Amino acid sequence: MAADGGLAAWLARYEPVEREIIEAHERRIASRMRNDARRREADARAFGDLCEATEGFAVVWRREGWSVREMVRWADGDVLTLLTLARWLRIGATRCIDRAQSRLRRPLYYARERARREALAEERRRTGGRRTTNPCPTREEILDAWVHRRDSHAAAVRFGSMVHDLECYVDNSLLRDEDGAIVGRRGGVKAWLQENIPALYVRYTTVMRYKAMAKKLRQVVGLADPLPAGAVLAEPQAEVPDLAVVRARAVWLEVVEGVRGSPTALMERLDALTDPERVEEANMLAGWRAKYENEITGRMKSRWWRRMARKRDVG
Repeated sequence: MAADGGLAAWLARYEPVEREIIEAHERRIASRMRNDARRREADARAFGDLCEATEGFAVVWRREGWSVREMVRWADGDVLTLLTLARWLRIGATRCIDRAQSRLRRPLYYARERARREALAEERRRTGGRRTTNPCPTREEILDAWVHRRDSHAAAVRFGSMVHDLECYVDNSLLRDEDGAIVGRRGGVKAWLQENIPALYVRYTTVMRYKAMAKKLRQVVGLADPLPAGAVLAEPQAEVPDLAVVRARAVWLEVVEGVRGSPTALMERLDALTDPERVEEANMLAGWRAKYENEITGRMKSRWWRRMARKRDVG
């Protein structure tokens, strides 16, 4: 009975949230399909006009693969005719170039891509899986964090950190065949979302953007395993954490200073700080780390933490 009551409470609270996410996703797909249909209708009308102008030769050109040479030869240098055919000449030339590139790349692409992915997989195996001090987040916690992810930068980090922590508790190990070659990977976070929160499964790409943001934040503020990205989100009454977390909190406040209130702006900021070609941002980040490594010591960390816990995150 208690389990049934818990399920009823879950449905009453979170079913409307999931329904809203799925309906918004379906509206986006419907809008995209309407725009594609309008574009196809416009193309059909333009192609009909072209058929009349070319006495039906356009049908032959399309069937034979848009031979640009034949179309230009038919125009015979007439500027008005070439202007009429300009759009279809561009389409035909683009397709010719695409076919040529495909013939050149196809024999080499799959061998290179397979070797690259296998090398990355082996590198991940050598570094080992990530660990976290947080327990596995529940579907209720993840949905709550999703709903509030746009409230502030801290809320965006909290959601991304939950998904990053979830990865520690799901199976995303490699699959190998009888010869030991890598043939795939287990479902991981994607399979977990499909089974437990289908509404977020349809927004998987967006969910992974928040996860990547949390991962980059750990890199920027210098948090090593098993500390999660959410450790930088101080609570006013929280006990003083390790020295690394106090320094990471100080760097985090520097990162969000002056950043607009959208998660996208925070993602762009983290991308800039982790881009090796952005020398100015890299020097700025190195300066923050050096500053707080000197100023925040083991004896001073309590004072710094209380001061930073009172300071609200920007956004």
